[in-house]
Amino acid sequence: MSLATLTSSGRAAIVKAIRERTLHLAWGAGLEEWDAEDAILPGVVDRTALFNEIGRRAVATTSFCTTDLEGDIVIPVANETSGAVSEVRYRLSEEPQPYLYIRINYDFGDAANSIIREMGLFMDTKVKEAVPAGQKYFTPGEIEDPGILLAMQLIKPTINRSPSVRQSIEFVLPI
Repeated sequence: MSLATLTSSGRAAIVKAIRERTLHLAWGAGLEEWDAEDAILPGVVDRTALFNEIGRRAVATTSFCTTDLEGDIVIPVANETSGAVSEVRYRLSEEPQPYLYIRINYDFGDAANSIIREMGLFMDTKVKEAVPAGQKYFTPGEIEDPGILLAMQLIKPTINRSPSVRQSIEFVLPI
């Protein structure tokens, strides 16, 4: 007897279902001890929340994408021992694919002057009723239910937020 295998089209169906939900990217301060040169970063597979969330913003763009050696979406995937960065290229796709492209455009004042050590993609965040309609960035005190943490990344080196920079983040989530 063998276990069922999730097919590529099944993975594409999961990406399609995720795209149809409310998504937010949260960022947090993490833990200062992660800054040490020899710091051992904790595993994140079993996490359900960030270690120290600062705020979250609604995702601006979600799309299907697929790998493409000539694609214009370039995602870093590893740092080589030589210091070079390994990259994978993708292109957007109208057809469902097992890769979800995400883009978030933070505003100048979002987490201004903060140090970002962690990020997490959340699905189905619910904000408190008192939050003004149309607001896209939320601090932890404005969140009624954080939703489900789909993916998490620890950031090293850290991002030092400047109020003079409008931070955009894009990544591809393979399912």
